[in-house]
Amino acid sequence: MPMTKNSTNNKNKQLELKARLENNFNFDLAEFSQHLDTESAFFKYLQEQLAERIKFFIRTDMDKLLQALYRIDVNDRLSDQAFNLGEINHVSMKLAQLIIIRQLQKLEYSQNFYKTN
Repeated sequence: MPMTKNSTNNKNKQLELKARLENNFNFDLAEFSQHLDTESAFFKYLQEQLAERIKFFIRTDMDKLLQALYRIDVNDRLSDQAFNLGEINHVSMKLAQLIIIRQLQKLEYSQNFYKTN
């Protein structure tokens, strides 16, 4: 099936999001599968991989995680709510979700900014 302009934009957004997360969390999503055939499968995979990385930072270097949250500009109130979930799996999945949402917002802003300029 040929790629439409919208599907090409979505794929580009996914690749940019992947690159930002790899950069911010110093890990490689080389296993990033081109076989993920839906956008929801991509985001589920990304959230699970990022949550694992977040768990690593919670256990080994909380300061690095907090710096990344600050640098990405995740809302403090929302990240505090995530940490208050208590159990590390819940915390990491919620933080991963917040990070992905914030990065997507920034990507959208960037795309809109360059369209108007």
